Amino acid sequence: MAGKKLSDYLMIVGKEIHDNAYMDDDGVVRPITRDEALARVIWRRALGWSETIPGENGTFRHLDHLPDPKAQVFIIERREGKNIIPVEELGRTLLDKISDLAKDRANAAAEKSIDESKTANSDT
Repeated sequence: MAGKKLSDYLMIVGKEIHDNAYMDDDGVVRPITRDEALARVIWRRALGWSETIPGENGTFRHLDHLPDPKAQVFIIERREGKNIIPVEELGRTLLDKISDLAKDRANAAAEKSIDESKTANSDT
């Protein structure tokens, strides 16, 4: 029940006008909703962007933000109508599973080697 209420409030607040306006490529400034502002942030992260930020002594520094694969997957899956599972809920990654499998095999090989060594020593 609480989740439903939260979803309802998120829908209501998402339709409200965002504090910052949006300027399109033609220089036209228009108000946008919070939902649109959030969508633009996700797209920006997915595609990457560059910015110039002030540095020390009146200098400026160029900063490139690389595309974020998680944002790309998020957009693709949402556009395909799939439910998005937060990264925290995904559990172990494929790399974690491969690492665990490699550890298990190494430990098994070490135990086998120890057992063979014990057997060889007991035969003498």
